[in-house]
Amino acid sequence: MFAETEEKSFDIKLFEKTTHNPSFASLTNHFRTTNGLKDYCIPVNSYFPPAHIMDELFRRLPYALKYYPSSNESIADNIALFSGVTNPNWIVAGNGSTEIISWLNSIFIKESIFVPVPSFGRWVEEPMGLGVEVKTMSHSDDKLQKITAESYVAEVLASKAKNAVICNPNNPTGTLFSREEILWILERLTHLDNIIIDESFIDFSTENPPSVKNDVANFNNVWVLKSLGKNLGLHGVRMGYAISCEANIQRMKKHLPYWNVNGITEMLLSLIKTEQKAYDESRLKNINDAIYLSECVEQIREFTVFPTHSNFIFVKLNDEFDGEELRNRMLQDHACLIRNCGNKLGASKQYFRIAARPVEDIHYLVAALKDVLAGMKAE
Repeated sequence: MFAETEEKSFDIKLFEKTTHNPSFASLTNHFRTTNGLKDYCIPVNSYFPPAHIMDELFRRLPYALKYYPSSNESIADNIALFSGVTNPNWIVAGNGSTEIISWLNSIFIKESIFVPVPSFGRWVEEPMGLGVEVKTMSHSDDKLQKITAESYVAEVLASKAKNAVICNPNNPTGTLFSREEILWILERLTHLDNIIIDESFIDFSTENPPSVKNDVANFNNVWVLKSLGKNLGLHGVRMGYAISCEANIQRMKKHLPYWNVNGITEMLLSLIKTEQKAYDESRLKNINDAIYLSECVEQIREFTVFPTHSNFIFVKLNDEFDGEELRNRMLQDHACLIRNCGNKLGASKQYFRIAARPVEDIHYLVAALKDVLAGMKAE
């Protein structure tokens, strides 16, 4: 069925067809009928790339589309230069971080995997689909969604899992381990087959992100996973990479298609490799937006807002209201797309992940939330 207002029309049934949210493309008929849709679902950099980068990318686009891209090794050189990874031989590039996740799940992860939940869905759904036993521990409201390094290690050991994942910061809760805590964990889990540190959102955690990107080569069982598309504000391009010791990287490359990263991605990487200053400025703006978003939503008494260290916030709607109805009405009445976490293991439909946006968009969102909640309460 279609939910309609005087000016907007969105197919609510699309939410039933995916374990994620429906894409912007599907909701807008492949961008032909946007209906004023405002996306607060995908945590993406609102301030990058700079206009001159986009202009140059458009100018070169015919060449990126017409010719084959370079090898993975060449693309890794540009990633290392932009991202500050010491050795490009520690890097394997992927068609988005989810491609790397799929290769890890298919090639490296065997028997069992330990995942704190709620988490990014591909760390739970895909292993289950491949017959891998998923063992979990839960974030909880009473601990403000935070888990300690000590409790994580204890739960992993008790589970006897062969592999483990840490999203740092965690998606969707936004909780963060320090670099020292991550290294402490790694030193105590050297017996595992693999431990993956998913740092997809770490650039938006603090001014000085606690990345272990240049530490993992010291371990033979550790991977760091990175997203570039969302970080650079162009998640539709699909850019991601993993970092590990050279032996692990070479093993993964044996399974990758030779041209697994497209020419547009390569072109973009060549253009932004010296744009670190602009990128740093953009990520700090995103951090400030998330702080402001958290402060604004905290003023809405129907929500509990948990501390966050990313470019999104994690909130819980009180039980007086139905979370799915709130999501649907936000889309129907105000064209606001927000991420309901009802289909995430370890969460429920009362939880939401809301992506940070510039101040004007935050004001629109907060006004829309207040309007919808007032309407639901009046009924």
